[in-house]
Amino acid sequence: MLVELEEGFGRLIAAAVLFAGVLAVASQAYAYKNMENELAPWYGPIVSQDEIDAARWADESLAHWQLFSADLFACEMLTAVARQYCSVGGAWELADNANQRFADNEKAFTTSSALEAWQLSRKYGVKYVLVEARQSFYGYGYKTPNTDKFSDEKYFRLIRRVGRAAVYEVVGA
Repeated sequence: MLVELEEGFGRLIAAAVLFAGVLAVASQAYAYKNMENELAPWYGPIVSQDEIDAARWADESLAHWQLFSADLFACEMLTAVARQYCSVGGAWELADNANQRFADNEKAFTTSSALEAWQLSRKYGVKYVLVEARQSFYGYGYKTPNTDKFSDEKYFRLIRRVGRAAVYEVVGA
């Protein structure tokens, strides 16, 4: 009887361990699927070929060392490919009010107000804006820009479209 009790207890423990293992695997699979969705922008291209081609155009067609505004990664690319300065990127942490600069850069791209985007661009002396209508890292996480405002010619003037990317000049800059 004691042997049967020990065998039954052993089977119960083995079943509990197996159940816990299955539960752990299922939990990890669920967590991975959610993580995969959250991290998807990080696994895609962080700068598109159209943005690179627009930067090459800027290098050939615009004066160098002008101030651009773009998402963080496009800013880094603009500095290297087009020899331009950018509103964020590089040693941004050394800039005055770096957190405010990041927040303002993000707001300029995510607001629906052309006036607000223009005012934020002017606040930092931005002369050109490079944008593509896709999720990008503008300051605090991946966001999709509101690109409609850039078609308001009172504030922005389209100077080059390359595929899905566009370069706008800030009016009055």
